[in-house]
Amino acid sequence: MGQGVLEINDCGLRVFTGTDEILESPGIAVVEPQKILVGTAAQMRARCHPTQVNNQFWRRLSLESLKSENARCRHHADLAYCHLQEVADHCDLPEEVALAVPGNFSREQLALLLGIIKESPINAVGLVDAATACLSATAPRGVHLHIELQRQQTLVSRIAVHEQSVLDIAETVNDAGLQNFQDAWARVFTDAFIMQCRFDPLHSAEAEQQLYDLMPQWINRAMRGGEVLAEMEDRTAKVTLRQLQDASTPILSRVRALIENLSESTSVVFVSHRWAEIPGGAQLAERIHLLPHNCIAQAISGRWEQIFSASEALPLINALDSAPPSEVAVQVNSAAEAAATHLLFGHRALAAQQPLFVSWQEGKLNITPTPPEHPAGTVTSHAGRLALRVDAGAQLMLNGQEISTPVNLTAGDRIGVADLEDVITAISVERYGA
Repeated sequence: MGQGVLEINDCGLRVFTGTDEILESPGIAVVEPQKILVGTAAQMRARCHPTQVNNQFWRRLSLESLKSENARCRHHADLAYCHLQEVADHCDLPEEVALAVPGNFSREQLALLLGIIKESPINAVGLVDAATACLSATAPRGVHLHIELQRQQTLVSRIAVHEQSVLDIAETVNDAGLQNFQDAWARVFTDAFIMQCRFDPLHSAEAEQQLYDLMPQWINRAMRGGEVLAEMEDRTAKVTLRQLQDASTPILSRVRALIENLSESTSVVFVSHRWAEIPGGAQLAERIHLLPHNCIAQAISGRWEQIFSASEALPLINALDSAPPSEVAVQVNSAAEAAATHLLFGHRALAAQQPLFVSWQEGKLNITPTPPEHPAGTVTSHAGRLALRVDAGAQLMLNGQEISTPVNLTAGDRIGVADLEDVITAISVERYGA
């Protein structure tokens, strides 16, 4: 099936054929005495068997011995091999695969990974740093950051983009991964059910599993509508987007601290698609660009000759030719001096303490505090900033340019629709006196 990519990220190993994603498998294992479940099958049972779960085998990839009754689980490398075998069993692998790896893998881990790959059905012909590949294809000249969400941590990579894009630094923020966000949100939903229904979703392992299974769709609905009515075992509890953002804030703050430490005044912060599913993720940095979900596959497809190697001992590629400046077009959320506090529409100035919804119908633009039948975008407030999130399929304009990724709003920004005269203007309302 030609050329493809295997992205190594324990949030989900992803396989691409060309630029099309054909499989994603979370880095979770449930180790039972007689069998090992990995990927989605393990994720669906992880809360029911907490003592048998291992969700750190990619992060701690090594030959360090594990205490296990299963003879196939001697160390983390065994679980990584099982995961790769599971991936191979559930999709038609490309004939030639480039491995996209995180910048925080050590030399020993990379060597071990290549040894495991050699024993698997995967025909690896290239090894490249994922952040370097992404920014080589998308970033303008300068020093920029790539932010990737992993299961237990966040990886921040600094890339110098000139004639070549070169990995400079890769550092991690521990306890700032997808699992940490999920646990924080689970506490929000649990408290809501207890307070509103006198029902504890954690009363049994099966109920806890159901809670975690349902959370992704609840989070998505809250981010689209400003709140969600979570339903579980004939109980319903309301949770607002603001509650979820507040739960995310302590984790996001630690990531922001590292971003501020590693970035320069002109740096753009490129965040992976996974951040679009994190409440508050749009406020991760002031100058931010959300990468498409297949960014890594697109980048590698255009640089295949630089990444391909005929050698069995694949060299790690962490320097690639940068895209010509004429081919780079980045929608950057730039912060102005005054952060927007209100939205001006006609003669009304609307504060966004609660989500506001942008829509249009029969040639008329509108913004309302209640969700319309066909919303085009949602404006939310968090930590003193307004953020605009565009709904899938909608074509909103910001300052005359079409946008599709979340952006922070600053005073003077104009939200509109092509061919409509009406605009919604972000403004800063200042208060004086006591």
